[in-house]
Amino acid sequence: MEQHKLTIDMNEATIEQLRDHHFALFGLHAVATSASGAPTIWLSVHYLERHMEVTWQETYSMFTTRHRTMAPSTKVVATHNYPAPLGSVLTVAGNDGAGIVTPGGPAGHMEIDNTGRTDLGAGLCIHDTHGMYQPIGIFDLIDVDLFQPVQKMAFFFSPIPHMAGEIVTRSLGPGVLLDYAMARNNTLAMEYDLHNGWAAENRPYAKAIAANEPLNPTLIIRSSALQALAMQRQRTTSR
Repeated sequence: MEQHKLTIDMNEATIEQLRDHHFALFGLHAVATSASGAPTIWLSVHYLERHMEVTWQETYSMFTTRHRTMAPSTKVVATHNYPAPLGSVLTVAGNDGAGIVTPGGPAGHMEIDNTGRTDLGAGLCIHDTHGMYQPIGIFDLIDVDLFQPVQKMAFFFSPIPHMAGEIVTRSLGPGVLLDYAMARNNTLAMEYDLHNGWAAENRPYAKAIAANEPLNPTLIIRSSALQALAMQRQRTTSR
């Protein structure tokens, strides 16, 4: 998978204030899905500089978890995690979420089939800046779930107590949504100022996110087409 990069420039006063108040950078990743769920923090950067370069690989895995809570601030911990390319199917047979990955899923999507008798939690993980798989959301896995990564990411500066895998349903403060489908060479640049926030104006790839704004409508894209496809795939797998 290709490397993605975000560069952030800040003035000295801003970086000093962020460091003094123990801020970090947090990122959340959008996904289109047939399932209901909640977004989670996917990326965190604790070492802040005036000129920051944040890089990650769009490398995917599918996870399952026995703990399906959607409560904000809860940390999602995968029981099983399966690295796989787009177009893969994870067939879950065990009540603990264990399964087998095979090809044959819809092109550009990831499919998770629950053939067991236990309702589980599931979703996608993507590599963070450290090359670790981190969940981008938690979703109900009842029968068949379909996921398609969306090249939009939300970024926030916020105090450090947040962590990767934490369920977040409202913005962590004033943030920015970046559309990497509009990026040249998978690279975007932004400026951030403590008083003025993210410099999103006149940048077609950037959209400001207000403090306390609900994040589900922005990051969890419930697709009627994927819901219909999931029902079709469910009928196929149940034969």
